Amino acid sequence: MSFYGLEIAKTGLFISQRAINVAGHNIANANTAGYTRQRVISEAIDPATLVTRFGTAANGTVGGGAQVQSLEQVRDSFLDKELRREYGDGSMWSTRTDALEYIETMFDETDSSSLSKSLAGFFQAVLEFSNEPDSEEIRTNLRQSGITLTDTFHNFYEQLTEMRKTQNDSVASAVLSANDILDNIAAYNKSIAGYELSGEKANDLRDKRNVQLDELSKLVDIEYNYDSNGYLNVSVGGTTLLSHTTVTHLETVTNPTTGMYDVVLEGTATPLNFTSGELAAYVQMRDGASADNIGIPYLLNGLNTLAQSLAKEMNAVHSAGWTRATTSTASVSGINLFEVPSNDYSLITAGNFSISDEVLASVNNLAASDTQIVLSSTNPQAGNNKTALALSALCSAQNLANVSSFQGYLKGFIVEIAIESAHAQTMFESQTAVVQNLETRRESVSGVSVDEEMVNLIKSQQMYAASSRIITAIDESLDILINRTGIVGRG
Repeated sequence: MSFYGLEIAKTGLFISQRAINVAGHNIANANTAGYTRQRVISEAIDPATLVTRFGTAANGTVGGGAQVQSLEQVRDSFLDKELRREYGDGSMWSTRTDALEYIETMFDETDSSSLSKSLAGFFQAVLEFSNEPDSEEIRTNLRQSGITLTDTFHNFYEQLTEMRKTQNDSVASAVLSANDILDNIAAYNKSIAGYELSGEKANDLRDKRNVQLDELSKLVDIEYNYDSNGYLNVSVGGTTLLSHTTVTHLETVTNPTTGMYDVVLEGTATPLNFTSGELAAYVQMRDGASADNIGIPYLLNGLNTLAQSLAKEMNAVHSAGWTRATTSTASVSGINLFEVPSNDYSLITAGNFSISDEVLASVNNLAASDTQIVLSSTNPQAGNNKTALALSALCSAQNLANVSSFQGYLKGFIVEIAIESAHAQTMFESQTAVVQNLETRRESVSGVSVDEEMVNLIKSQQMYAASSRIITAIDESLDILINRTGIVGRG
């Protein structure tokens, strides 16, 4: 029985040493991203059954000490799932906020090259033209102000178009990142399964896999579960992308209608359904074309509508007026102020909006009079400024088709961008607060507290010392039994 006691004390040494090692591992990884603190789970060893020579069990048998049951991660799976869901929403609003803030800066009203200032400058030039229609300088100023206005439209159109291409490229980049992460998780799944065949837990590998799951959840909204074998499966929108070590990759294919990337399962035409994450934000900004889904197409449509309305309303008045006559050219009507591709106003965009070729060729083709101007001694018709006044009146009109008023429409357009940007910022801040709260909760459960680990380390040290003292006590008992028993009275 004395040797049985030594065996019990030995198990105490082993467990306390394991606990010291685990505490050291936790402390060493206190600042390691994604690390989950570990703890030793021990259990008592059942007592050995002792049988006497009479065939009955001995009374007062004790257990066999303790053994390590498992090395466990302190982790809350519910918090993990909640956090990964919120990661997706947080990344979506963060990405959308960045894009809208860039657009809001683009349409900054305080900028000297803003669309509002260009439009106001053009209207001022029209007003001056209505006051002095015969001035060469005023006519030149009007034409140049028109060119400046159309160039400003072109600039915004090109910036938004380029930004849309960037968002489209970001879709492809996010898909490649998602595929890389899925491959990494599959590799970790294989390594974990192989390591755990021994019965040990691959805790550090699981930590690395969890970091990959966190990153994937920021790209796209994921769902995951563990099957009856404990193998990890990941899906998006009901489509399984990872089944243990088998990965279904994603790919981007160019949509023949839009020219933009569609996200599909590799080798198929099956679209991937997703509603959150960076990928969703890129697609929403790239394709959003309605008031409840504002994206770049919606903004381009707004600019196109304003350009079309300016051209249609101004041309309707200008083409009815008469140009200025010179000694070499007659006064004519039917001249447009703005160019109309194929005589179809719906083909005008902010990208091709321009002053008509006739006006670009000569400022004399700006129409100010509502009657023909004739340079003749018998009919000295000098004309008037009624057409120019009608053009000036359009600048402040409040009952125009499609836009009501030019400046009012533009202000509403810019305010809409500001409101949507503020909304995205608010949602991002709210989502950030939720994520930070969940991360704090997860850290309180899974994170390493150096102070707590130092306490555990001291406890394990004391346990180790106590187990050693048991062995010493048994050794001293055996020494007395073996070397000193039976020597009393010997002379």
